[in-house]
Order: sequence, then structure tokens, then C-alpha cells
Amino acid sequence: MGWRGILGFEYGIVQAPLGPDISGPELVAAVANAGGLGFLRSPDWEDPEHVKNLIRKTRSLTDKPFGVGVVLAFPHKENIRAILEEKVAILQLYWGECSNETVEQAHEAGVKVVPQVCIKNLNQSLIMLYQILAFCNW
Repeated sequence: MGWRGILGFEYGIVQAPLGPDISGPELVAAVANAGGLGFLRSPDWEDPEHVKNLIRKTRSLTDKPFGVGVVLAFPHKENIRAILEEKVAILQLYWGECSNETVEQAHEAGVKVVPQVCIKNLNQSLIMLYQILAFCNW
């Protein structure tokens, strides 16, 4: 099946969702156009219109799949709603608790959900991974 079959990108190269000012549309589109998987970074505050603009700008630069990373420890509910409305290929979640409802809503919107695992939050990341896999229809 390979990378393309699961997440839709050609090479096993992932550009992480760096700070909101670093992982912009130009970088993400360049990575996607080169066959990798690029991630925008959602801002650390609620600004769904800004998130939608980032996604739309990225789409104007690539027709390849890309994702948006969200730090769950910061305000995020409206930003996630915007990401799901825009039907981004992948929602990446990190550093916080993810509800089953969020995963279900993402999958209903056709958005895949992946956790970013860090050692400090390993238990929390494993719980999130379980939640995601429990609702997968790959």
C-alpha cells in the first residue's frame, strides 16, 4: 500500500508543523509538490478565518495532499472546525487531550487524524492513537 495508499503522499518525508510563522503555505506547498507531506501550523489562538486563508493559499500553490497541525494545549476548537470545513487531507494533533468526538467529526468530514508523539506525553499520545484507530475506516 505504501505512503500513497494511506495518506496520499509519494515519499516518506514529512515536514513538521513548525511555528505558525514558519510553516506557511509556500513551504508546505513546496514540500507537497516535491512528493512529501507538508503541514501548516494552526495559530496558538482562535482565528478560524486565518486558518481558512492559510489552507486556501496552500491549495492555490499545490494540488497535493497536506495537513494542518494543532497544539491542543492552546485554544483550538474553532480552528479545528475551520480545518474540517476546508476538508484538509490530514489533521495532526499534539500536546493535549483529543476527544473521541473530534476524531469522529474529522473522519465524517473525510479528514484523517494523526497524533504527533513525544516522549514526555507518551501515555497521552498512545491514548490519542487508540482513539484515532478506534474510528478508522482505512
